[in-house]
Amino acid sequence: MSTARTLMAIATDIWNVMPRRARWVTGTLLVLWLGWSWLFQERYGGASVIVMSVMDRPVSYASVNGNGGGNTLAFDGQNVGGKIAGPYSITGDTARIDWLLSTTGDQYDKQGLRPEEHTITLPMPKRKKGQNNFCILFLPNNMPLIRWATSCILEMEPTVEKYRAHG
Repeated sequence: MSTARTLMAIATDIWNVMPRRARWVTGTLLVLWLGWSWLFQERYGGASVIVMSVMDRPVSYASVNGNGGGNTLAFDGQNVGGKIAGPYSITGDTARIDWLLSTTGDQYDKQGLRPEEHTITLPMPKRKKGQNNFCILFLPNNMPLIRWATSCILEMEPTVEKYRAHG
């Protein structure tokens, strides 16, 4: 017998043993719960974590609420680099961002910089339908800018443009 049939047989046996009043209460609660979840719960699918940076140092990893994102190279004046990870279920009232600020070879050897672990908790931005990307943009002051977006590249472009080398 398959697992699904076994579980169904167990559920049926439990249902048959229950007194009539308990069946009514259980059935009513189940219908109310299903109706509530269908009518009132916001329905979002999983979200990708997209990490970008305009810092002169690489970010070796970044995560939001324990969901790992990608990494980025040091900002070259044009490309924000970055990687995509997920999809994850990202929920809650706050977003805990953890990241490792790394170094390039020259920064490590010549400037004596060392990798630094950072954590910050920020208010969770409001998510709208269709926004399936959680964007993390690291700014030069080593502060992450976060938001929900349909396209992180397009949403973050005005901010990134301020840091691009024009020439």
